Amino acid sequence: MKSLVLAAVLAASGAASAAAADLPTRDWTKAPAVAEANINWGGWYVGGNAGGAWGRSDASNAFINGTAPIANQQAVSAASPRLDPDGFTGGGQVGYNHQVDRWLFGVEADASYLGLKQSRSVTAPSPIGISSFTTSNSVTTDWMVTLRPRVGYAVDRTLFYATGGLALTEVKFGSSFTDSTGQNEAASFSKTVAGWTAGAGVEHAFTKNWSAKVEYLYSDFGKQSGNGPVFAGQASTTSIIAHDIDLKTNTVRGGLNYHFGGPSVARY
Repeated sequence: MKSLVLAAVLAASGAASAAAADLPTRDWTKAPAVAEANINWGGWYVGGNAGGAWGRSDASNAFINGTAPIANQQAVSAASPRLDPDGFTGGGQVGYNHQVDRWLFGVEADASYLGLKQSRSVTAPSPIGISSFTTSNSVTTDWMVTLRPRVGYAVDRTLFYATGGLALTEVKFGSSFTDSTGQNEAASFSKTVAGWTAGAGVEHAFTKNWSAKVEYLYSDFGKQSGNGPVFAGQASTTSIIAHDIDLKTNTVRGGLNYHFGGPSVARY
């Protein structure tokens, strides 16, 4: 009897071993690391910026009436200079973004110091008579404010965007005319003017809340005009000189933004 029980146990053990041998082997692999969620560009942000700016101003000085010979008047107009101011820019920005999948739609406002200034004098002989004349012109602007929509496309942590909108600045212009006969004129004005701006940039998020950007803006503030009477010594004359000045600026700046976060990325 014992022999029969032992034989049955051995047979069952062998069958179990054979069944186990027929089962497929199981490979154990390490669980994949959890990927970091995509950066959400949506919501409010604030930041600062700094960089360089350069501009172009074409000044025009022209007699609009008076008794000066036409050739001399034309010489004054021909001596009108081109001004190329440049300087440092720096300020702050605030904005809001709405992200739809990888697309971003937002608006940004910024206020910056804009240290553009240049002056230039030109001395030339008068075509008629023995006199010579000198014209001096200067242009200055100390600040710029913009309000711009932005449209961008996000690739991983990097955002590529285009932007454009309203630009405001204060144009300060000064001009003077003197000649060797004692005639002189001076005019100046300071105007807050509106123009337009457009540009593009790239912004990279290096943490969930912080990002850095580089952008370029081109701004055009149009033409401004003024005039001043011509004096012979202290006595007034019938001559008037009209002045026109335009201003176009280029800005390249880097910036740092802090993002407060917003709603989840919208998907449609």
